[in-house]
Amino acid sequence: MTPPIAPDGREGRVRRGSRERSRSTDRGVSTALGYVLTLSITVVLISGLLVAAGGFVSDERERVTETELDVVGNRLAAGIESVDRIGAAPGESRVEATVRLPPRVAGTTYTIEVVSGSPNELVLTSTDPEVTVRVPVKTETSLAASRADGGDVVISYDPSVGALEVDS
Repeated sequence: MTPPIAPDGREGRVRRGSRERSRSTDRGVSTALGYVLTLSITVVLISGLLVAAGGFVSDERERVTETELDVVGNRLAAGIESVDRIGAAPGESRVEATVRLPPRVAGTTYTIEVVSGSPNELVLTSTDPEVTVRVPVKTETSLAASRADGGDVVISYDPSVGALEVDS
């Protein structure tokens, strides 16, 4: 910065009280620049937090969905095993039971697939996020392979057919 020039053309100090002073045009730039830098840093930090938290929320949602599907599968397996015990008793006729299951888990729909074999298994699959849970089912009678949507499920045993059936 150059020293101010006195009114008489001499270089040097400007007298106090003189109206001739150096006026800089970049006086307010440091305040505006500080504001812009602070705002930029804040936006970058908040964006980073949102990206990190988004992944965490997605992982938690998958875990919650898996836990709820496991609970629903175990409830249905218990219902199937109960109907199997009653139907296997001597002298029993047709047995039917309704298991009330939620139509959605963790805000998403799901399907139930009954896989017969050794061992019998229930495969529950949610739509979004796509999570699959397998729950074993122990029965004395055979279990017919079938597929049902989430919600109320009807389990039936007919001695003439000799198999348990699961239907929605």
